[in-house]
This record gives sequence, C-alpha cells and structure tokens, in this order.
Amino acid sequence: MEILKLNFDTELLGKPLTYTIEVPYQDGLVATSMFCPTEFLSGAVDIMAAVRGESLDKFMEDCRRQLIAMSKMTEAETNLDFHIGGLMAVVMDHFSRHDKMPFGKLLIHVDCFCLILKAAGYDPDEIRAIYPRVTQTIVDLYPDHVDYDAYSAPFTENHS
Repeated sequence: MEILKLNFDTELLGKPLTYTIEVPYQDGLVATSMFCPTEFLSGAVDIMAAVRGESLDKFMEDCRRQLIAMSKMTEAETNLDFHIGGLMAVVMDHFSRHDKMPFGKLLIHVDCFCLILKAAGYDPDEIRAIYPRVTQTIVDLYPDHVDYDAYSAPFTENHS
C-alpha cells in the first residue's frame, strides 16, 4: 500500500488555500477511515477487514465538493464552522437528490471532512473526538434520511 499526497486548491473568504491530503492507496482504492471510531468500522466484521474507502476519483470528487461548499460560505464564527458547513452542504445536497443516504456513505463524507481537517492542521486527537460528535449530530438532525443495515447502526437502540 502506498501513501498518496493529493493537493486541493480552494479559497476561503477570498484567500487562496491549498490542502494536501495524505491517504493510503492500493489497487485503485483510497482508504478513508483513518479517524473513524472502531465501532463504526467493524460492526459484525473482523477488524482487519473493516477499513472503509472508495475509488480515487470518487474520493477526490467528495473532497472537492466539500471544499467548494466551504469556499461559497461568506461567514462563520470559527474556522471549524467553515469545515462543518462544507460537510453539511454535501450531506444536504445528497438528501435533496436521494432522500436517503446509506450510513456507510455518510461515514465516507465524514471521513473526507476529517481528512480535510487534518490537512488544515487540526490535531489528530481533536479530529478523533470530533468524528463521532458530528456524525451523531447529523443522525439526530436527519434520522429519517439515514439508511442503516443490520451492521451499521451505532446510534440506534437495536444495535448491539
């Protein structure tokens, strides 16, 4: 497995920025789940098989969409608010087009969000703490739009 360094150029409040995201890459797939809590990853599968990811093209598109949404924001109270706004814009766009989003796809969006945070210089421990909170918030705000399967429902009463 190799490590890819991917550069994304954007603007935030008119200021040009470049984010360099480093991700493991093998056989055309990017492993995105670096910051995801283990209980979200594993469900009922062996932990060694629990790495989540997507194709390089899809990953790059998912990151670009969040960065474009961030660049369109005109104000936020904190830098983190810009990042959360980018994530929420992508999630809301998905809901507007498809009504439901598989929980695993939601996690891919949160993975991209966290990898962008890392590229922005956020502390990895802080990112690990943010991940479940932002995921929980989205699930709480839009419970009818997140689609679970038997192995991916960490925030429901039926999940063991």
